[in-house]
Amino acid sequence: MALGPSKLQVTKRSLEYLSELWELSANQLSNCYRTGQASPAEVVDSCLGRIEALEPSIGAFRHVCFEDAQSDAKRLTSVLGSIGSDQPLYGIPVAVKELFDVRNTPGCYGSEVLANRVSKSDAEAVRRLREAGAIIIGVTRAHEFGWGITTQHKSLGSTRNPWNLGRVPGGSSGGSAAAVASGMVPVALASDTGGSIRIPAALCGIAGIKATYGRISKRGGVSLAPSMDHPGPVAREVEDLEAVLVALSGFDPEDSTTYRDNLPNLGRRENALNGITVGRCPDLHLRRLAVDHQVLFESTLESVVSAGGRLEEVSMPGSERIRPTFASIQMAEAYYVHTKELGTFPSAEKDYGEDVRNRLLLAGQVSIADYLAAMREKMDIRRKFESMFRNIDVLLTPVTAGGPSTIENPDVVEHFGEPLEFRDLCMDYTVPQDLTGLPVCVIPIGFDSDDLPVGVQVTAPDRREDLAFQVALEISTAINLEKKWPLLESHR
Repeated sequence: MALGPSKLQVTKRSLEYLSELWELSANQLSNCYRTGQASPAEVVDSCLGRIEALEPSIGAFRHVCFEDAQSDAKRLTSVLGSIGSDQPLYGIPVAVKELFDVRNTPGCYGSEVLANRVSKSDAEAVRRLREAGAIIIGVTRAHEFGWGITTQHKSLGSTRNPWNLGRVPGGSSGGSAAAVASGMVPVALASDTGGSIRIPAALCGIAGIKATYGRISKRGGVSLAPSMDHPGPVAREVEDLEAVLVALSGFDPEDSTTYRDNLPNLGRRENALNGITVGRCPDLHLRRLAVDHQVLFESTLESVVSAGGRLEEVSMPGSERIRPTFASIQMAEAYYVHTKELGTFPSAEKDYGEDVRNRLLLAGQVSIADYLAAMREKMDIRRKFESMFRNIDVLLTPVTAGGPSTIENPDVVEHFGEPLEFRDLCMDYTVPQDLTGLPVCVIPIGFDSDDLPVGVQVTAPDRREDLAFQVALEISTAINLEKKWPLLESHR
């Protein structure tokens, strides 16, 4: 379908929300299939009806695969009960961030630079989702080339936060997060280079997980900074992350960054916080938390203790160097991607959005010596995290220091009465895990004074996605947030 929510051309049909199937989690839908209470065809129709109702106001999608999704759903419905149909993702509608190639769909990567590009094949992550039985329902908007955290674009259309349509959803996976939070799909594929899974997940009130670097293949799509790009899922329910992560993970012989180690068992562990030492690191709180965010973070720490966890304060000497180190690496690698791999900069400079164009111009000033020095410092920072995890099992930190910026002024927020770059409000908390490649899981913990979602993140040692997931799930259970939906027009 056409670009932009106002241009989304759909065939009008009298779809009913079949038992509100769009409200159900992936786990619940899978149970419905096994018990004969619903079929993939009914679920896809329900989700497409939800998209029809809300997409014009939210703008989560670049393209909706109406015919292909319905065709796949009918095919899977016809063989429901056969071998393979018991897979956790069988018949589950999934949206895909536009930085991943999805065959025969627009592949512009959120940019006018590649406005007419169509993806010819699936990214490896998308192929694995299909192999697991998932139904690709559409391609979601991202910040241009993944280099931004607002998911706004003046000409190609922007995404709004379902909890307040006057606010941004975060980014760069803003479309995936908004689609999940508003009930268009239960889960979506996203990616994280500087916080692009975790920032929109936190600001839209959903869960997400960034696995260890190399756990999931990046092949088939566009890179932002190849040494720090991490594909991963977002979901309304923490439990649903497990099935998607299992499907995505594994060695890819055509992606040299992947490895053969098996994903640890993510299965839920009762009383997962018992005997677990949860670290709190003031050195990593480089941006003062808004008062309501601080209250929610402290309350979460109390929930950890109540559920059997033990808190331990730890240090991170030199933490102020983490973000500058990240920036040097990200800019150098992004500049290489756009000048050498894509070959679109500076030849198509005028077609870039202003923010990404300016970042590329700045990136051109990073020398090889700067990059090599930053890579050495990256290894030093990683060793410091390894040392930290000798004393704790997981690390608990905020995701953002405050709420989302406005659509009218997306790049700046007011923080304690002073203007602050929105990137600075968020990325001090999210950059460390991408720089070090460590696994991290984000969950919602409540709502701020503007009734907007707030999240925290659980970081675990290298290749211990099981710890990040199980502890995050246990904290989520301990907090026991009331289930509620954004108050959107046409909710029912």
